[in-house]
Amino acid sequence: MEVDGAEVRFGRHGVMEPHLQVPLHVLFTASVGRPWRFQAADPASVRVRPPEPGGGIVVTARAGELSVRLELGFGREGLLELRTAWHNETGRRLTDVAAGLLLPLPAEDVHLTMPGVLYNDNPSSDPSREVPHVGFVCEEHRLPIPAVNAAWDGRYVSLFAHPDPVRDERDGTVAYGSLGVVRAPGPAVTALTGVIAFNGRPDVCYVSKATTEERPLGYRDLAPGAAITTRHSLGWGEVEPRGFGFRTLVHTPLYRDEGAAPLTASDIVRLKANAMDARWNGDGYLAYEGVRHGRPRSYLYGWTGQCMKLALCDAMLGIEDGEPERVERARRAAGFYVDGSRTPVRGLHAARYLVDEGRWEMFARDGWGEFVSSRAHGETITDLAALALLFEEAGLEVPRSWVETVTDAAAVFWHTRLSEGVVPVGWSPLGTPVSGLVSAAGVACVPAMLGAYRLSGERVWLLRAEEVLACYHRVHAATYERPFAHATLDASGEDKEAGMYFFLAAYELHRLTGDERFAEWAEAAADWLLTFVYAWSPEFAADSTFARRAFKAAGWPAVSVQNHHLDVFFPTSELLEFGRTTGRPRYAERAVRILHAMGQGVCREPGDWGFATPGEQGEGFFQTNWQRTGEANTWNPSWVIALPLYHALRMRKVA
Repeated sequence: MEVDGAEVRFGRHGVMEPHLQVPLHVLFTASVGRPWRFQAADPASVRVRPPEPGGGIVVTARAGELSVRLELGFGREGLLELRTAWHNETGRRLTDVAAGLLLPLPAEDVHLTMPGVLYNDNPSSDPSREVPHVGFVCEEHRLPIPAVNAAWDGRYVSLFAHPDPVRDERDGTVAYGSLGVVRAPGPAVTALTGVIAFNGRPDVCYVSKATTEERPLGYRDLAPGAAITTRHSLGWGEVEPRGFGFRTLVHTPLYRDEGAAPLTASDIVRLKANAMDARWNGDGYLAYEGVRHGRPRSYLYGWTGQCMKLALCDAMLGIEDGEPERVERARRAAGFYVDGSRTPVRGLHAARYLVDEGRWEMFARDGWGEFVSSRAHGETITDLAALALLFEEAGLEVPRSWVETVTDAAAVFWHTRLSEGVVPVGWSPLGTPVSGLVSAAGVACVPAMLGAYRLSGERVWLLRAEEVLACYHRVHAATYERPFAHATLDASGEDKEAGMYFFLAAYELHRLTGDERFAEWAEAAADWLLTFVYAWSPEFAADSTFARRAFKAAGWPAVSVQNHHLDVFFPTSELLEFGRTTGRPRYAERAVRILHAMGQGVCREPGDWGFATPGEQGEGFFQTNWQRTGEANTWNPSWVIALPLYHALRMRKVA
């Protein structure tokens, strides 16, 4: 790094042209009063002091009513450390202070990533919904990796925060600093002392799905002589394509929180199997705990129901532990679906069975009417294929109707593709695409096509799966300019679950073909998924459930750019397997950490975490100012049983 007058230049060894250069007075911003605003330092006030032995370069300036001292020096991991102190030297108390750093970027067309909340300005999100876009500044505890990455013209810069909680002694609440990407007037990365903005609107907080409210957070009061201190790290380098800049966030080991591990894999299996048994209802597994949430009793396949995944888990348990009644229960559940859910279109099946009405129904959505979701159908057919293969490997009879159901569905997936080569988001009752929306929702159908290949032995399904995944790669994963989106049925935007199925399909293709290209696709997708996984653990208000129970967010995945909470939907065991079988051990290590984290919030005895049945667990854990900070809900659709049980069953074998 060179300092030339009032400009800071970030360079690279052997390269004459600066990687990034910023006028020093623009680097600082401070304001007093609400609403907060960007206010640069006085250019004439900037002073630079050369480094002393063992120290760094020191920059001082004045911004409004505050003075600032910034020390720059290289630390561990080869990153530039920025230690900033904002002082009140006015002799009077200053209220509603907002201060921080602003890093203007040298291009308009910049790929920006804020882990878990903003990916290249969330290009696939429904424009009619409130969703984060550039102009978003949020609390550090909303970010799984408290950092921002910006990439342009073959280069990137990553700004990392070192979160330092500020606890209010009056009520025990906790506040952190904030990070964001703004236009001031061009794109810029900012790190502030806690104030927030939603899409350019100061003091607006994203508080629930597509919902905002005025909530002035992060303002600080400074007594005479007092200071606010912050610490950040800055890294920069080359990246191509630029959309891969997010990967630097995942592989920069600044955060070493090991997280919690209250349950072993065997503990999770025991408890979740108990909850699964409580959901058994003669022909399938109830999607919800009775009528506790006001929902009709139903079997739901894919998405939040995962009835076929539960059948797979039952069979895995039954075969492994020598319990034939579980195997027969799985057979009955799969047969009930295969025989009963058929629609007039061969290969398409209804997704829900209403137990008390004795009828099957499809999903329904405004503007589309009734439809078969490609995401939910792909999941279900994939699990049916896995169940058939499990039976085959165990020497058990596999009904011919199961194999036909898998291959018939695969045929629909192949023959109804959009012009871009991807599977539609869903089908009408007549079997036509319900929308021309190009999304990653249907990538869940690719593992199902691979299931058809493994069951039938017909190589055409392998070739078709390769071709379809290549189309998804071209649309979403070649550059990540348009990341995975639209897999969730209750939201409309970029989400972790869409990326999950691309990772699973790419890894399965690598396993079946040995083609390293698919392992590389899977690795990049795994990195994208890991931007949703907490690398650290925020602290919580003293009177919160999370504080009382020592809840740690480290290892938990967040959900989507619309749903800023934690849940257990993640390809945990496959990530472990991918890491171990491809010589990428860091992914296996992360998978173990993730499974252990998900042991939190599981009911161990009646009444624990608000549940009557051991093994139940809430769908949502709220680690930030989205719904109820520091609390968990008791909404428990059966996927919260199925996913942890499935992964724990697979992972305890290699523990």
